[in-house]
Amino acid sequence: MSYHGRMIAVMRQRERLLARCNAQRGEIAALVGQLEGPLAIADRAIAGINYLRQHPVILGVLVAMLAIVQRRGWWGWAQRGFVLWRAYRAFRDSRFKLGV
Repeated sequence: MSYHGRMIAVMRQRERLLARCNAQRGEIAALVGQLEGPLAIADRAIAGINYLRQHPVILGVLVAMLAIVQRRGWWGWAQRGFVLWRAYRAFRDSRFKLGV
């Protein structure tokens, strides 16, 4: 095989490899796109953990609140939360109706 023939073969092989690389880049982009949601959640969780590490007082308050809530029961707190949420929504909706 002549030098010219070998160069043509190498160039064809190069074209096939470049096409294969482009196809693989597309596959990787699709896979990364599927992982964006779970990775964003994991990033937020890690950021929250780091925040609590930097602010241990807040963590202590959260643990104390959890202990109080468990003593009184979740159902009572859920009812209070629901009433507060409904009151907030009623207040917010009345402000929009008044044009404030």
